[in-house]
Amino acid sequence: MRARSVPVPASVLALLVALAPPGASAAPRALPAVQVRGEVGVLSSGLTDVGPGWADTFAAQALSGHVLLGGLTLEADVLSLLPVHAGGAGASLSLIPRVGYTGERWSLVAGPVLGLGYTARPRLQVLPSLRVLRHVGPVTVHAGLLDFHGLVPAHLGVSWKEVGLAWVAPLGARAWARLPLSSDVALRLEGYALRLAGTQSAWLSLGMDVSP
Repeated sequence: MRARSVPVPASVLALLVALAPPGASAAPRALPAVQVRGEVGVLSSGLTDVGPGWADTFAAQALSGHVLLGGLTLEADVLSLLPVHAGGAGASLSLIPRVGYTGERWSLVAGPVLGLGYTARPRLQVLPSLRVLRHVGPVTVHAGLLDFHGLVPAHLGVSWKEVGLAWVAPLGARAWARLPLSSDVALRLEGYALRLAGTQSAWLSLGMDVSP
């Protein structure tokens, strides 16, 4: 007697695909396996109750990158701020090591923000940092706490293709755009502006992403 084939419901097939190991799927990971980003920019920060013309201005240099070891994600982020004018806030340096996991459609990393202010009291400040992203079709949802070099307190936004826009808590916005130059290199323009607890700050930078 010839055995009859039993049709498999589409919902079961979808479940099997979802549970398949990463190597069984051709979908790319949420992040490239290796990426390095260098940025130069300007940061302006001041008190809102002193006057609209008062602010400290810093020249910013940043270097960040990540590497995926299977699903394990290792990140490092270094930011140097040098005052443009004397008499205000001094230079500072921050280091953010993060560790987490990256799958095909999502990534989560967390770690400390180690901030060293040469004229600040105390000189060393340690705060938590978290970043999450999730791909939903052609849209990517971004969220984070003390993300973006430890400067943005909290943000939630979306990106489509190479352009993104986010709300920065409690009152602010962040935007970015990437211009691919080749399959491995892209220019990135990013900026934000926010107000928080009597302070205001704004950032504008130009960077380059390299994914060897």
